[in-house]
Amino acid sequence: MSISINLGSGDPEVEAPECVKEAIMKALKEGGNWTHYGGRDISRQFKESVIDYYKTLGPEYKLDNIIPTCGSTAALNVALGAVLDKGDEILMWEPSYSGHFSLLRKMGVKMSVAPLKEETGWHPDIDTLPEYVSSETKGVLICNPNNPTGTVFNEEELRVIGDLAVDHDFAILSDEIYLHFVYGDNKFVSTASLNGLKERTINIMSFSKTFSMTGYRLGYTIVPDRYLARANSLSGLNNRPASFVYAGGIAALRSDFSYVDERRKVYGERIDYICNALDDVEGISCIPSDGAFYAWFNIKELGIGSQEFCNRLRKEGVGMRPGRGFGLNTDHYVRAALVRPVSELKEAVAKVKNVVNSL
Repeated sequence: MSISINLGSGDPEVEAPECVKEAIMKALKEGGNWTHYGGRDISRQFKESVIDYYKTLGPEYKLDNIIPTCGSTAALNVALGAVLDKGDEILMWEPSYSGHFSLLRKMGVKMSVAPLKEETGWHPDIDTLPEYVSSETKGVLICNPNNPTGTVFNEEELRVIGDLAVDHDFAILSDEIYLHFVYGDNKFVSTASLNGLKERTINIMSFSKTFSMTGYRLGYTIVPDRYLARANSLSGLNNRPASFVYAGGIAALRSDFSYVDERRKVYGERIDYICNALDDVEGISCIPSDGAFYAWFNIKELGIGSQEFCNRLRKEGVGMRPGRGFGLNTDHYVRAALVRPVSELKEAVAKVKNVVNSL
């Protein structure tokens, strides 16, 4: 059966802000550097908009620190490659974004994986964190807010992570693409804004989620001077965005962010609905997310693995992601991307109930 409600991919159902589309159309009509080899001026305009944007979060950067990329995966490749070689070790958490695991496996990097536990609201145990650091640790990878759990790392947690990075002299790689989607009393804290951490923190960013620009393939990484030479050697032509897409990124970052504020409100409402609805289904538990736009729910009591659950749900016309790709011990969880209206989420919950009742 084909999927009629796709909650598997984190691809928002809406289009990018009008200012983004208008800026790109204007660039295409203008032509010149926007549609040929763009040269340094277009890249400089984009970098300046990134620098001004990040000032609102705390840290200030130079033009050279900003490396534009074709989306966040390319940014992640540059960031990881700037500090890691085959055989090195990186500290990270599970559950975390499945793409982190797959890229690190391809690189031959050893993963020291600390757990985010459901019973602690998916927050790290900072007291045991030193146990996951060794002499081979060259970096720590943070997804903040976290995909799929929605964990928003608080300042105390980030300071403990930062202290470990300073004490053991390793890099902090901070995937921050959901930073504007934070709910309740939670507050996003930029790791690089904390004392002494800017010089070792590499930020990984994308326009895909914040501005619903998944198909535009625009992202960037912010690299401090100590890692910059190696990062630049990895960026290359293959990672560069199309020249006219820069115009959309500039317009987005220089906008009033009312579009983003509205999306935050919408996603917050969806999280409140589906997490409560799923938690009421017998055999399923779901903790509402601190941030991002996912529901991460526990199906352990159902007695089947996440892939089988998703296969059964697919036959009902609903797509979700099995949890087994988000960690080493996460097969009894499922991720739903809340990128469809509440009316469709209600249908999806009804289909989940059908699957549960069929077991």
